[in-house]
Formats: sequence, C-alpha cells, structure tokens
Amino acid sequence: MKVHSFLLLAYLVALVAFAASQGINNGGNSGNNNVGANNGGTNGNYNLGSGSGNNNGNQNTGSNNGNVNGNQNTGNGNGNRNGNNNFGSGNGNQNGNNNFGSGNGNGNGNNNIGSGNGSNNGNGNIGHGNGNGNGNGNAGGKGDPIMTGFGGRSFEFIGQPGNTYSLISEKVHKLSTKLKVGVMWDHNGTYMEGFGFQYRDHQITVEITQDDKIAVVMNGVRLEMTRGETELEMIPFVEGGELMMLWQLHREGLGSAVEITTNLLQITIWLAPAGTVDNGGVEQPAYLNFDMALLGPPAGNQMEGIIGETYNRLLAGEEALSNPESKYYLADDYVFHGKGAEADYALASYFQETATTVFGKEHKRLLIENDEQTAFPLHATGHGLLQQTASVKAVLHASGGRKGRFL
Repeated sequence: MKVHSFLLLAYLVALVAFAASQGINNGGNSGNNNVGANNGGTNGNYNLGSGSGNNNGNQNTGSNNGNVNGNQNTGNGNGNRNGNNNFGSGNGNQNGNNNFGSGNGNGNGNNNIGSGNGSNNGNGNIGHGNGNGNGNGNAGGKGDPIMTGFGGRSFEFIGQPGNTYSLISEKVHKLSTKLKVGVMWDHNGTYMEGFGFQYRDHQITVEITQDDKIAVVMNGVRLEMTRGETELEMIPFVEGGELMMLWQLHREGLGSAVEITTNLLQITIWLAPAGTVDNGGVEQPAYLNFDMALLGPPAGNQMEGIIGETYNRLLAGEEALSNPESKYYLADDYVFHGKGAEADYALASYFQETATTVFGKEHKRLLIENDEQTAFPLHATGHGLLQQTASVKAVLHASGGRKGRFL
C-alpha cells in the first residue's frame, strides 16, 4: 500500500509540474511511411513532459506492425523510437508505454522480420534508463524467399534447396523458380537462383553462373553481349501476341537485371550480388529477386501457382479472404497458404506441366463479383530475407529507336 501511495503521489506531483510546461515535443513523427494494413496506429499519445512518444510505428511493411507504441509516458525522453522498420506481421507492437521517469522504454521492437517479434518491450518502468533496446533485430521463419501476392499480403515460402516451384500458370504464360541453400549464422535458408519463363512457345531462363553473373537463355540459345554492350533487347515474333526481353547490366537501382514483357505480364528479375551480410555477420551468396506487374486480367480470369493463386483471392474480396469458411480464406500470418502443400507446386524442371496447371488449356471465364473493380496493374514480388523489395514500376517499352535483335 505504501508503494502504491508513493507512486500515486509522485505521479500527481509530476502531473502538476509537467502540465505547467504544457508538454513540449511529444507524439511527433509517428505512423508514417507504412506499407500494408493496420500499421503504425495509436502511437505517441497522452505523454506528459518533454520529448516523449516520438518516432514510433514508422516504415513497417506487412500487417499489424508498429502499433500502440510510445503512449502514456510521464517524464522526459520516454517511449521513443519503438515499432519501426518491421517486415511481416504482428511485429513491434505495444512497446515503450506507461513509463514514469526519464529515458525509459526507448528503442524497442524495431527491425524485426517474420511474425510476432519484438512486441511488449520497455513498458511500465519507474526510474531512469529502464526497458530500452529490447525486441530488436529478430528474424522469423528460415530466411526463405519472402513473397508478396497480388493482394499485397506477404509470406515466406520455405521450399527445398534444389527444387523448382511453379509461381505462375496461365493459359499462355508460366513462370517458375529454382531454390538453392543459403547458410546463415543460425540456420540454413533458401534463395532463388534461377527462373524459367514461357510465353506460348517461347522459353527464357535466367540463372546465376558460377562467377555470380546472370546467364540468359532464350529458346535454347545462350545470349551474349558483344564487347562494349551494356544491354540487349530481344523481340521474337509471336503470332497474336507480344514478347520483349530486355537484359541490362547496370539498371538503375537494381544492377544486373532482366525485364520480360508481354501483353499480360511484366517481370523484372535482378541479381543481389554475393557478399551481403546477415545478422550474425555471415556473408551470403548471390541470389535472384523478382518484381511482377499483372497488366490486365488473365485468360478466363484464372491463374495457378504460388503467386498466381493470389490473384483469384484478390478478386474474391477482403470479406472472403477474412472468412475461414471461404475457399479463398487467407490467414494474414506471414505463412504460405496455398490451395495445396508446398510439394504440390514442385516441378521436375522449369517448364514441366502439373496436374493443376492451366497452361495451354481452354477454360470458361471464371466469374467473380469483384473482377470489374480491379485496378491494373497489380504487383507481386519475391526477394531474399536481406533484400528489401525494390520499387519497380511497370513500364511498357516501345521498340522504335532501341538497339534490339529480332527473331
């Protein structure tokens, strides 16, 4: 009882003192630059004193990150820099709240990757310099490719090193990726090391060479740039369609990259050079990332594959996505939820057909209530744990005036 009475008296004294100063520089720069749903909310409120509740809940990607940080602090310099720069779901929440004194509850719940990391730290401290620097820099899952579907929800696809998996299967398009092992400081993860793309009867593979460069093969022929060239454009003849492949050694913001464009898809594949360092200081191998723009509705409104399925769910609407009874239900927990298990998406090679493929098949148009309201282009991405998604805009290139090779 004496302890509670002392705390109440101390709180009232502080309340009067700081109320007279009207509270300076509290609750600023919070809840900004977040990508996804329900990020950066309820931060930096109801602080009494100076310099509290600032810089919370910013620059999070995913869902339900960086919320309820830096609130209801009494004193100076409490509840700052919490719940920022998280990637995934349910990270960096409820940090740096309800502190009394100075310099408490700061720098918690930041820079986490995965689900359910860095929350509930640095709260309820009395005195000075308590509850700081907790719950930061955690990585969930196994550091495998982080993918974001057309609906904007991110998930880890674990997969098996050496296996190839279907990303997109559409009537005249298919895209697959091959995984390789990545040895990290605390576990073995996987990275994407190759892609196979097919449009009608044209096939393109993009893979990493032994000397960590990009190798491009088109219709069975390995492409080479002549001395002094830094980009190569290929425009094969496609009856009833369009296909362009642009390979650049120094694409702005990406470096070595390959862009493939049809009338439906624009896919950018780029190389993350060897030498990036994980949280334990271990250098990582070179790996590939992708950004994809869906420029319009697919044939019959149907796509399959790890990424392709997310289009069907997007059309179903948020109500169906959130309803566990719906066939389109997708739990927003950073975990891959496909129509089948991961093994069901495995291929023997880049261009293999599977039982669920829709490539080359005629089918009736799938009627979904929300398809008329879909705003194209839609975007999907896939990248390594240490590589944040690049901002790649869908740009349709005209061939006139460019140095290209026509097939």
